Amino acid sequence: MLYTHTTVKRIIHGAGCIKNAPAEAQRLGGTRALIITDPGIAKVGVQKPLQDALDQAGIPWSLYDHAELEPSVDSIASCAAAAKEFKADVLFGIGGGSALDTTKAAAVLLTNEGPINQYFGMGKVPNPLPPVILIPTTAGTGSEMTSISVLADTKNGGKWGVVSDYMYASAVLLDPELTIGLPPSVTAMTGIDAFVHAMESFVGKAATPITDALNLQAMKLIARSIRRAYVNGGDLAARADMLYASALAGMGFSNTQNGIIHAVGTAVPREYHLPHGLLMACLSPLCMGFNYMAQPEKYAEVARILGAKDEGCTLCLAKKAADCMAALLNDLDIKAGLQPYGVTRDELPLIAERAAGNARLIGNNPRPANAGQIQKLLESSYK
Repeated sequence: MLYTHTTVKRIIHGAGCIKNAPAEAQRLGGTRALIITDPGIAKVGVQKPLQDALDQAGIPWSLYDHAELEPSVDSIASCAAAAKEFKADVLFGIGGGSALDTTKAAAVLLTNEGPINQYFGMGKVPNPLPPVILIPTTAGTGSEMTSISVLADTKNGGKWGVVSDYMYASAVLLDPELTIGLPPSVTAMTGIDAFVHAMESFVGKAATPITDALNLQAMKLIARSIRRAYVNGGDLAARADMLYASALAGMGFSNTQNGIIHAVGTAVPREYHLPHGLLMACLSPLCMGFNYMAQPEKYAEVARILGAKDEGCTLCLAKKAADCMAALLNDLDIKAGLQPYGVTRDELPLIAERAAGNARLIGNNPRPANAGQIQKLLESSYK
């Protein structure tokens, strides 16, 4: 079987590396920058070091701070329009996954006809994008390293991805200092999201020795540092571990796709407004329990990383992976399952149908899953 591994062209990392942003823009021929972020980031001014750096370099910029936490087709059109109005020739995405996904999707519309939803799926974007520089301020989505933008389909429901090699960032800046102010709950949710990215890529059908190396290191970094980052947000070493782990996981899963946890999580109706990272976390023990027999050796390794003791039985150890994840969630004050977050039982058939229909994700899951199996799995966690 033939495999192809692709990733971003350039990664700049280290505390304070945000100061290098202007040089990266100039290297790419950028003379007018649109900074894209969400209202929450803008309100607390996390993007201000980027603005200051561009000012000092004499690069004009405009701030678009309307990125939605669940980016919609209309919001992408609005962002692209702002870029065109300012005549931006380089886009900076700074923030969490939603801001970065908004940036990538808006860039698509600068060189390709809209609307963006016509590009849902794999490899449908016909033309290359303008320069895009991504700067994550959370450690979870790995969006800065991927060729996908996950958007809400407000017409048909659910969330769907635009996937194209053209969507890899021109450059990525990983500055752990920008993550210091993350609240504990966001640290927890985004950190588990990163772990799930790495784990689903690691156990998935499309895994390779290259992606395994990336994903194993990502899981190890998160397992050793997520509790520290959660209880002490100022621990820069722990923050760096989490940020680099998220990027490594992004490099991995962008070449393999994810699995059932993401399929189910992205199928939960948008009206519940549940954060993506929270959905990945609360669904993970349940879905790990469903999957482990399909990849016992790899789930055994996940269990070891999460702290399980190896007693010589691979299948027994693999089964412990779900319990170890549940214990980690407990330490991070995250409840398992959908019921604690108000998702009603009568929503489960729709969620299961949508999840089973996501061929991109279910196709990579180590265990085949149809709508009936997924619904039964979800119902098992309801009292």
